[in-house]
Amino acid sequence: MLLLGFNIGDETYVADTCDVIEIIPLVRLKTLPNSLPGVCGLLNYHGTPVPVVDINQLCAQNNTADTLTTRIIIVNYKKHVLGIKAESVTETIKIEASEFKDSGIKINGNDFFGKIAEHDNRFLQLIKLDNLLTGDVRDCLFPQKFEAVG
Repeated sequence: MLLLGFNIGDETYVADTCDVIEIIPLVRLKTLPNSLPGVCGLLNYHGTPVPVVDINQLCAQNNTADTLTTRIIIVNYKKHVLGIKAESVTETIKIEASEFKDSGIKINGNDFFGKIAEHDNRFLQLIKLDNLLTGDVRDCLFPQKFEAVG
């Protein structure tokens, strides 16, 4: 499988590129006052407003630093388009799915951390993008639309 590498803090994580639409440079976002932690704002993506989240904040880390290698990863998220702000988005890595092993550790509230593989003398942990957002953040960014009954 082809994976996209990025950092959360000092550690490298990977996501399956089959969910990635595009990787874009860091751009100015429309801020959303009083938004939930982890929500950066809105991106104008080809004329469509797309919410952007900070993966470091979602992992209870510091804000993602704005550096030359910080990118916004545009992904398919449960039939929606989502932007993910991440640091050190600099490489793609090819690893067979069979090389990933269960870590044996469950971290409450972080259901998006997946299996781990060793590659080039480092551990890479898979991020399950479909589990990235908590219910509160998901409902804030993608509220269900109800039709009026009448």
